[in-house]
Amino acid sequence: MNATTLIPLALFSLVLSGCSAGSAGSEQAAKSHFQSEFNKWIAGESSEVTTMNYRINDLVAPIGYDIRSIVTDDPDPLAFGSSGDLPEDWRNWPAYKFNVAIEWKSKAGTPLEKVTTYSLTWNSDEKKWYVNERY
Repeated sequence: MNATTLIPLALFSLVLSGCSAGSAGSEQAAKSHFQSEFNKWIAGESSEVTTMNYRINDLVAPIGYDIRSIVTDDPDPLAFGSSGDLPEDWRNWPAYKFNVAIEWKSKAGTPLEKVTTYSLTWNSDEKKWYVNERY
C-alpha cells in the first residue's frame, strides 16, 4: 500500500477507536472505566472497585467478574473532590448502577461467587468517575 492509502485508513481507525469508548458520562464510558478498574484489582494494583469486605479482611484479590446488569441510577451527591463544593448541577450528572458477580477462590480452593452492586457517577465539572460500593 502507498502512503495516500495508509493515511486515510489510519485516521479512520483512530476515529473508530475513539468512538468505541463512548462519550464522557455515557453507559459505555462507565463500563469501560469499571472494567479498567476491576482489571487493576485482579492484577493486585490499587483500584476504585474493591469491596469493604476485601479491605477489612485483607483478602486475596478476586479471580474474575461478570457484569450482570447496568441500569441508570441517581447521581451520588458525594461524587466530588474534597477541594471544592458540590456544584449546583449535580442532579443532572449521569449515573449507573452495576450489578457484578465477583468470583473468588475459596479457602477450599473452589470458586466462590458473590454479587456486589456499585454506583458510578460522572462528575461533569471534574470530568471524573466516582465509584462506590452499595450496601
